[in-house]
Parts: sequence; C-alpha cells; structure tokens
Amino acid sequence: MAELKLCNCQQTNPMNGARHIKIACFIFLFAWISFFPEPVQAQYWFYAKIFFGIFLLVLSLGKKFPRGFLSRQDLPLWLFLACVFSGTISALDKNLAFQTYLYILFTFAGLFYIGKNLCDSDQDRMAICIIICICGSLVALIGSMELYYGRNILYEQFISNPFYAKFIGPALPAGIERYERYTCRPMSTQSEPSILAAYLLFCLPFSLYLFRSQSLRLRLLGIFSSLFYILMIILSLSRIALLGLVASLLVYLWYNKQRKRIIAVFFCLAILMLAGTYFQKSKLSRYGFSEMIYGKYDSLISEHRFTRVAMTARIIKEHPFFGLGFNHFRIRFNEYCDKEEKGNVPYEYMVPDNMYLAFLAETGIVGTAGFLIFIIFLLRRILKAFNRMVDGASRRFLSAASAALAGLLVHMAGYELFYWYNPYMLFCLTCGFIASVTQDKPLIK
Repeated sequence: MAELKLCNCQQTNPMNGARHIKIACFIFLFAWISFFPEPVQAQYWFYAKIFFGIFLLVLSLGKKFPRGFLSRQDLPLWLFLACVFSGTISALDKNLAFQTYLYILFTFAGLFYIGKNLCDSDQDRMAICIIICICGSLVALIGSMELYYGRNILYEQFISNPFYAKFIGPALPAGIERYERYTCRPMSTQSEPSILAAYLLFCLPFSLYLFRSQSLRLRLLGIFSSLFYILMIILSLSRIALLGLVASLLVYLWYNKQRKRIIAVFFCLAILMLAGTYFQKSKLSRYGFSEMIYGKYDSLISEHRFTRVAMTARIIKEHPFFGLGFNHFRIRFNEYCDKEEKGNVPYEYMVPDNMYLAFLAETGIVGTAGFLIFIIFLLRRILKAFNRMVDGASRRFLSAASAALAGLLVHMAGYELFYWYNPYMLFCLTCGFIASVTQDKPLIK
C-alpha cells in the first residue's frame, strides 16, 4: 500500500507542478493588466506578445497540440480575424493600419486561447476568480485612495497621462475641467475613469462567483469586493459603464435563477437617476435624466452622438465594404464631419465614441459583419451550454463570464474598446473563458 501511495504521489506531482506554473503565469498576466497603465502597456507591448507565446506553450504541455486547442466552434473567431483585415485595404497610412491589425490579431488569438485552455477544472476556475478578485480589489482600493486624497501619485510623478490635467477645448463649453485633479473621477492604474469602470465591470461577475464558495473567507471576499466594485463603478461617473453594470447584473442574476432580484436592480437604477436629477450641483448629476439620457451635448441621446452616426453614414456611403482603415476616423475626420466642426474639434475628440461605429467606419461592412458573426455564434454557444448544463460550478463560471461579456459589449457603445490595451485584453480573455466552458468537438482528431 505504501508503494502504491508513493507511486500515485509521483504521478500527480508533475501535473500539480504544471498547474502551479499555469496559475503563476495567470497571476503575472492579470497583474500586468491590473497594475500597468496604458502608456506602459504601449511601451512594452512587444514583450507582452512574447509572454503570451510562452504562456500558450505552458498551456500546451500535456495536451495533444493542436487537438487540445482548436475546435470547430473557433471558426467564427478566425473568420472575424480574417474579415477585419479589411481595415488595411483602403487606409491612407498603410503602416499604421497594418500595425493596428497585427495588434488586434495577435492579442485576440493569444488571449482567446489562453482563456480557453486555462480553465481545465473547477479548481482552476476558482483560482482564477480569486486572482481576479484580489487584483480588482487592490485596483479599486487605489482608486478610493485617489478620491480621498484628491491626487494620483502615479500620474503626477512617474507616468505621463493627458487625462490627468485641466483642459479647455473649442468643441467643449469654455472652462470645462478634466477628470482627476478638478472633478475627482478615479482612474487608479487604468489611465482614465471609463477604462477603470470597464476593468471593474470585468472583475465584478467573477467576485460574484465566490458567493457560493464553501469557504467563509472566500464568500466574504466575494461580497466585499463586489460591493466595492459597484461603488467604484458608480463613482467613476461613467454613464455607459452604469448601463454596462446593469446589463452585467441582469445576465448574472438571470442565469443563476435569481430573477426576482432583477427588479431590485432596476429600482436602484431609478433611485440613482432620480438622485442625479434632483441634486443638480452634485457629482451624481451625471446620472440625472438631462446628462444621462437627453439634454447635454454628450448625453446618450444628443447632437454629439448623432453627428458621429451621420459621419459614419457618409463614410459607409463612400467606402461601403472596407471602410477608411484602422485608426483613420481621426486622420480623415475633417473630410466627413459637419461644417461647424471642421477644424474646431481637438484631436482627442475626433473619434466615433462607439466601437461599433468605429468598426463600421474603419473596416466597413466586411469587418463589421465578421465581428457580428463572431459575437452571434459566441452567444449561441452560451445559450446551448446553459440549456444542457445542470446547476454547478461550471454553470456559475459560465454565467460570470457571460455577465462580463454583456457588461463589456454595452460599454463598447461609449468608447473604442479595441484601441485600449487593458479592456481589449479583458474582452479577449472573456471570450476565451466562455469558449473553455462551452467547447465541443475538436477540429483535428
């Protein structure tokens, strides 16, 4: 018996060692996403790609490559990555467009397959949720300290951040002030308040996953971090992030059979909007009806939004299939904007403020169709998996990943998610997590 136990121990140790290396790599990856702002990501992006390759190599150990990685269900991903090559065809600056395409291609492919092959067991999924929860709590804590002290040492002393300064622009009301030092919107380690909100939108569902852990400490960690994330998302004053938060909670509650609590979510949203409408001189006025829905230049329904839709329509009329090219909305902004805006809009604001419009304007019908096909097939995988799954850890992890996806998809309607390193990496990881729980037959036998 002793020999048998020793033999079993020797057989399991290599697997445990490989698992520890895998988890260590994920800790390094998520710390990179969590604690290093956009300028650092841009400066060291080449080394990040090398790390993605090493991580994939680690994940391939013990698997029959490519059988363990590829499946028929991944074909929509590769169709999407092929279709968005359209964003290089009509570009005036071919080098810029091609570099952007390579960034989208390698990041999506690398992180999708990392996420897909990272979650081999319920034990792995729990470890992933704990890592996300701890890192997210630290990022949220830094953001709360930033609000309390009214400053962020990171951007004052070490890293240049254009969002951390006063700004007056001809396209905005005179005297408008920027985020951090004058209006105290938290950025933490994510460079910009809306990006911090996107990061926390991703983290929130995975902290909710810990609610049903057998460990009291993990349940308390999940409860504390979830409430902390929700508070910081609200304090980020990002209106589209608030809608993303609602969408994320609705998806999580629906698939975890807690549908009666959906009413509470809408009730809290109504209370917040009423408070924002009533207290016009407070920060919460951002969530009031006039600023959030209709009445201000950048409300969800506003002239600013409609002008970007009209610009996209003009672009599609002239470049229907392939669009202008990646990152060319800014380059050719003055060709398609309204006469009143021509030459009067700062470079920073020469954007569609919507990733879906960016896809349509810069990759045309071909690239946008590829993205929509990928998302539709991914949602189809989710629905099919939920229909066949019984209540358990896998179902709860899928509901968490689906909720994160819902939050990010809504949030994409307020900025160009694919052009920001951290939220884009989180989006790719989320799709990979969903693929890991819903994968079916291998492509290569």
